[in-house]
Amino acid sequence: MEPRSWKDSYAVMQRIVLPPDTNVFNSLYGGRLMEWIDNVASIVAFKHSRRNAVTGSIDSLYFLTPIKMGDIVTIEARINYVTRETMEIEATVVSEDHMTGDRRFTTKAFLTYIAVDNYGKPVQVPPLKLETDDDRKRWEEGAERSDRRKSQLVEIKKNLPEI
Repeated sequence: MEPRSWKDSYAVMQRIVLPPDTNVFNSLYGGRLMEWIDNVASIVAFKHSRRNAVTGSIDSLYFLTPIKMGDIVTIEARINYVTRETMEIEATVVSEDHMTGDRRFTTKAFLTYIAVDNYGKPVQVPPLKLETDDDRKRWEEGAERSDRRKSQLVEIKKNLPEI
C-alpha cells in the first residue's frame, strides 16, 4: 500500500450551538460535542483508509471550558499514527463567541478507529507518510498512546464482570 500524508485526510467542521444542543446552563451538552468529534474523526479515518471504519476508543477527552449557546464551534481532526488495522485521530475543538470573536481552546481528544471489511472484520490500512519533524513527533507520541491503550484493553478484558 502506498503511504498517505495526514493532509490527504484532514477534516474540519464548524457548527453553531443551538438551543437543542444545550443543557440547563445554556452550555453545549458534552455528549453532543462527543458526537460531533466522532463524526469529524470518522471522516478522517474513512479518507485515510478508503474503507469502512468503526470507533475503537475515545481517550483523553477533556472539556476545558464551557461552550455556550450561540458559539461557533470548530473541530479539526488529523491522523497521527497507524498500525496495521488502526488509525489514531487527534481532534481539537475551538469555540468562538459569535458576537465578540473571542476564541477559546475547549477540547482535545484522541480517537482510535479500526478499518473493517463488509463483514466487520479488521483490514489493513495504508501507512502514514511522515514528512516533517512534527509528523514524526506526533507518530512517536501516538505509538506511546497506542501501547497504553493496548495494555488498558487487556486489563479491561481480563476484568470483565460475569453477566
